[in-house]
Amino acid sequence: LRKACSGAAGACSGNKNTGFSAMKTRKIGLKNYLAYGSGDFLGAGTTALTAAWLLYFYTTFCGLSPIEATFIFATARVLDAVVSPLMGFLTDNFGSTWLGKRFGRRKFFILLGIPCVFSYSLMWVGDMGFWYYLLTYLLFDVVYTMILVPYETLVPEMTDDFKQKTKFSGARISMAQMSAILASFLPDILLTHFGKDNAISFFYASLVFSVLCALMLTFVWIFTWERPREAWSEAALRAEEEKKSRCGSRSSASTWACTSEAILPRTCLTPCLPTTWCSS
Repeated sequence: LRKACSGAAGACSGNKNTGFSAMKTRKIGLKNYLAYGSGDFLGAGTTALTAAWLLYFYTTFCGLSPIEATFIFATARVLDAVVSPLMGFLTDNFGSTWLGKRFGRRKFFILLGIPCVFSYSLMWVGDMGFWYYLLTYLLFDVVYTMILVPYETLVPEMTDDFKQKTKFSGARISMAQMSAILASFLPDILLTHFGKDNAISFFYASLVFSVLCALMLTFVWIFTWERPREAWSEAALRAEEEKKSRCGSRSSASTWACTSEAILPRTCLTPCLPTTWCSS
């Protein structure tokens, strides 16, 4: 009898392990890789358009001096230095809230960002004042950070497999290049059609990218997922606990350091040289 019970327990244990194994080895198809990669239309596409044309737009159609435009970009960098680490800290700990449990600690902010990406087009309205352009630029910079920080940390939530992570990264790079190419020639086509002295060309270009970004983020939301903690590997659980223990320190320096760990290097919105973008 004891032997039979032992065998039954072993069978149950085997079924349980099989269940967890199935959860860990979720089948990932081409649509999942492409859907995740398409999210970088926001990161690379809007950045390429901004870096190539925004300074020209501000000084040509908005009445801003180069100093005023530079002040806007510099203010955004200061704001980003504060918002990015805080956003990383928020997404790391958002899973304990009702919204985090319902939508995912990363994916909730991606879902929230879908309607917010249209704030990008507000930057490209001509003949407004300095404060309008400052506020709209800072607004989109916050939206950009709110989406890109959880987006960039989404892959470890989906898989621990190195090969799968590499495929997700490759898909993201490919889609980023496509969006950058589109950003390089779309404004020129619209300028040719509407005339080089017409600010509406840039507004329409930004609107096209806003619609594309909203659509691509919808694909990210539909075709990505966050695994429950039960499906995490022991190494991932151990790394999460170690980070939480470090972040539990009361010192402000350690808190700032551990919030910064959540942020991967990402492209910035500050225009550099024409047709290029920079890394923060």
